[in-house]
Amino acid sequence: MITGRYGRYVAVSALVAFAAVLTACSAAGVADSRTPGVPSGIPVDGLDLKPAVHLQADGSIAVVTWGSSSCPPTASAFDNDGKSLVVSFSTSSNGVCTADLAATTHIFSAERVGDTVPVEATVSFPEFDDTQVVEVTRP
Repeated sequence: MITGRYGRYVAVSALVAFAAVLTACSAAGVADSRTPGVPSGIPVDGLDLKPAVHLQADGSIAVVTWGSSSCPPTASAFDNDGKSLVVSFSTSSNGVCTADLAATTHIFSAERVGDTVPVEATVSFPEFDDTQVVEVTRP
């Protein structure tokens, strides 16, 4: 057993790391994961800045959004009934947001997506009264 100052340092460090993992998980909202950037293989036009929805080879869906890198959107709803795919996002605020424009990718698992994926998806940002219908690209 480690005691003293070093032991407290190790215990506090472990607690901070655990809290960071919990925070990262909750930041994805209803998505299975949220990561900065755009994975390779997803056709995105960085000048267009429209959301991109891509059916991946493993059956999961990747949704790419654009916004502040320090306050990326959080997936608040996901619904696919086989006829319509709807994804909604809310803003996330970590205090003061940077005034940059960065891509964020939200992944929804194949289990959540289901067997049938429509040709188009509706991506909405209700806080900004913004709804866009985009093509679901495929591998």
